[in-house]
Amino acid sequence: MGAPPTVQADMEDGDATQLDLLAAWRRLLLWGLPAVQGAVVLALLLGRGDSWDRLVDPWLYLSISLVLTGSWLAVLSGRGSLRQITVLLTAGSALFLNAKLLLLAALLPDPGALLPELLETLVWLPAVITWTMLTDLARPVRRILNWMMAGVVTLSAVVAVRPLLSGHPLDMAAIRALLQINLSALVSLYGASFFLRRSDLLGRAQGEQQVLRQLVYTDLLTGLPGRVRLSEQLRTLTGQGRPFAVLFVDVDAFKVVNDTLGHAVGDELLCVVAQELQRLAPQGSFAYRLSGDEFVVLLPQANDRAAQWEAQRLLQLVPVRPSLQVGMDITLSIGVSVYPDDATDAETLLRHADSAVYAVKRAGRRQVRRYQPQQDAATERFQVLARDLSLALSRRELSLHYQPVFCLREMRPVKAEALLRWRHPELGMVSPGEFIPVAERVGLIAPIGAWVLRAACREALRWDDVTVSVNVSAVQLLQAEFPQVVRSALKDTGLSAQRLELELTETAALYEDDRAARVLHELRLLGVGLSIDDFGSGYSNLSRLRALPITGVKLDRSCIEGLPDGPGGAFARALLEAVMGLTRYLPLDLTVEGIESAAQLATLQELDCPLGQGHGLSRPLTDTEFLALLRGGSGTLPLHGQPAH
Repeated sequence: MGAPPTVQADMEDGDATQLDLLAAWRRLLLWGLPAVQGAVVLALLLGRGDSWDRLVDPWLYLSISLVLTGSWLAVLSGRGSLRQITVLLTAGSALFLNAKLLLLAALLPDPGALLPELLETLVWLPAVITWTMLTDLARPVRRILNWMMAGVVTLSAVVAVRPLLSGHPLDMAAIRALLQINLSALVSLYGASFFLRRSDLLGRAQGEQQVLRQLVYTDLLTGLPGRVRLSEQLRTLTGQGRPFAVLFVDVDAFKVVNDTLGHAVGDELLCVVAQELQRLAPQGSFAYRLSGDEFVVLLPQANDRAAQWEAQRLLQLVPVRPSLQVGMDITLSIGVSVYPDDATDAETLLRHADSAVYAVKRAGRRQVRRYQPQQDAATERFQVLARDLSLALSRRELSLHYQPVFCLREMRPVKAEALLRWRHPELGMVSPGEFIPVAERVGLIAPIGAWVLRAACREALRWDDVTVSVNVSAVQLLQAEFPQVVRSALKDTGLSAQRLELELTETAALYEDDRAARVLHELRLLGVGLSIDDFGSGYSNLSRLRALPITGVKLDRSCIEGLPDGPGGAFARALLEAVMGLTRYLPLDLTVEGIESAAQLATLQELDCPLGQGHGLSRPLTDTEFLALLRGGSGTLPLHGQPAH
């Protein structure tokens, strides 16, 4: 199995550029070095025939010829790198120039021959620096350039003042030639330095870009391409229009490995799984790591049957080596979606494969499952809600409504239950009965519950003596830090603890878990009220109720159905009287939920039921509407025999 095409393209482009550059340099040297050697021979043939040309130049040109020939043979045979050949040429040419200037200063007695020899030197100088300007130079080459420049300046000064030492006037033509040599050397040297600095900066910038690209596109732990590369490849494949399959691979019980064997072993496990997916996936397929223990394998040109066959093969073969590596049985769950049968866009196709693997998890794991639209619709909705609920707070999509609790004797509101509402930007209003369980399952109930508590306390400051009730789930109640969350909310908002009531869902944990009992006692010490919501519809351990620091109960609406004269009305009346007697004995505040009609209200008032709540008394109100109700405004919804919806 190879790397994704885009990764291969990046690698191939970089390699191709480097190979093209090396090939161009090789051609330049193979043709350029013989041309320079030809100029050496031509210089010897066109010599003036004086003693200098007969005795000195042949040895100088022989030396540089050996350098040129050796460099050419190294290029031809491929035995020397470009940098090594550059060092050789630069060092040899620099030695040639400085040796010639030194010999001119020491041996040339004829002032008339000095100027032509200097002009020959000037011709050689740009050729020396050219090697340095067109090559990525190392420090040895830079040092050679510096030594050459220092030697040229020093020897030029000696050649310029030499006539004075022998009693002759200065040779202005020779001095001008020496100035041209030094000026050319300086300009060429600084030009080379500019290219060197620019090359270094460009190389560093390219290196940083390559690192950033690797961070964006590659998972650093496993070396597999990541989510960004997967999205690009999915869009490419969907754009081609040919069938292909997505395998969503999840490592079962990965958290158990981390918790029991440690995170280092967990990381090692993920690396081995990644290696096995790459090794065992069919030729032409691509493996990716999304996050955690989630991987994806793309199977180009695979239909449903081929995809499920490959998934079954990976299910059996991939876990073998990871299991041996970590010393425990490792299994996989794999979900399959096929383009274009299951989706025609990349995001939906991946989401369907994720839904399929989630269904495998719920069915017992260690299976392969093809996406099934009808069965997986609820799973996908759960996933959408879980994903978007994590952003709901920051997007300010959550709000609170308040349903009043009335004193039935005086028909005035004395409490208000804070009800959480979520207006989804695409799905509209989502029922709390749907998204609260999602929040509990994905670990969002704690931050959302803390926000509700703080917002309700802040709003209750505007209500004079009216109490605010906030629902608390069993998940929150079992958290040891929950009393501190309540304490912080009261302190930060300034609300009195006596004006806060927490409504607790009736569950087995409420009555039987010692952690819940400890948290309830801590909360009661703060001074807040504790009420059991939907009493009579759930666990209802009455003996345990006596031992807990509960201050009130809310009788479930099902307990008053049929009042006063409907089916089961007599039983409802007897049940209500029994609960009222129990709450008076303990004593506890009693609130009856689900009051929908004037007849129910009249019966409750006849029995002297203290508190009531229901749509027949008032629907849930916005903060502005509830404040208006407290002030006797238009928020009141009086009962006239019909429910107020």
